[in-house]
Amino acid sequence: MTVEAVLVALALIALYVIACIIWPFAPCGRCNGAGRFRSPSGKAWRACRRCRGSGRKERLGRKLLTLIK
Repeated sequence: MTVEAVLVALALIALYVIACIIWPFAPCGRCNGAGRFRSPSGKAWRACRRCRGSGRKERLGRKLLTLIK
């Protein structure tokens, strides 16, 4: 049972690495991928500080792959 659990864990890690290679970016959690916020008055828009207005953030796995390479 322990060997099977290790194999399942390695398979899940391999799938996550493949997903990070194919889809290196995820939607920004702060602005939900919109890249902007309403101003406090509600009349204007401001760019999201976390994603700098792109609406995307780099996944943690992709950052680690970049460091390894």
